[in-house]
Amino acid sequence: MFIRLVGLFQVLDASGQDHTPRGAKARALLAMLCRTQGHCRPRRWLEGRLWSDRGPDQASGSLRQALSELRKALGPLALHLQSDRDRVGLVRFGTDLDRDPGASRLALAGGREFLEGIDIPDPAFGRWLTEERHRVAAELGQTAQRADGRPFRLRLGALPEGTDTGLARDLAGAIARLAAEYLLRDGTEGLRPAGDPWPEGLDLHVEGAWSGDRAHLKLRLVARTDQTTLWSQRLIASRTAGLDDPGTLPAMVFETTEAPIM
Repeated sequence: MFIRLVGLFQVLDASGQDHTPRGAKARALLAMLCRTQGHCRPRRWLEGRLWSDRGPDQASGSLRQALSELRKALGPLALHLQSDRDRVGLVRFGTDLDRDPGASRLALAGGREFLEGIDIPDPAFGRWLTEERHRVAAELGQTAQRADGRPFRLRLGALPEGTDTGLARDLAGAIARLAAEYLLRDGTEGLRPAGDPWPEGLDLHVEGAWSGDRAHLKLRLVARTDQTTLWSQRLIASRTAGLDDPGTLPAMVFETTEAPIM
């Protein structure tokens, strides 16, 4: 059983067939077990995160209902979900964070989220989700640091007013890939400043304005320690390209070469 945690939540079997439960709390239940050491939690702990506003009896009934929904959705994969009177656990499964952390890191840099779209109006779950998103980001940041010693994050500045949602998403993904290629490619030693190689990491700043049907954007790679601009580039993104097909990246034209390294 494979569970995707970054971006759109999915549960897939070995053949790629989808067994994702429809309910947000059933999905959250799987996610919390995935992210627990040993992949097992007491029923009371789960009830306290998903039904904290209900009494013990009502919360227990809600958990039983969620487990029933989950087993029905999993079908033949239900054998991976184990429970008794006290605990609920998962066995013999993998996640995207385990199997391909590099792809998960790039997905986060491209604007995707851990447990994207799972909105549960329970403050206890909200606190868990916020903490877990920070934890996942830190874990993936450590992976990036082992690769080249220079973690980075994407910080969007003043994007052009009226930027379409789909275009903004595609731009963020393309820009993140551009930054990743710059940071992770071989032979970058000559780009490092003298002394400590940016121990606090880097920020990628993006700002721009419309001119006709095109967005003129400026990218800057900035050292967090002293806010020095290490690299900058301008690009143009067509406003119309890719809008007919949301999965298509907008056309991009590079206008300048890499700026001198400060």
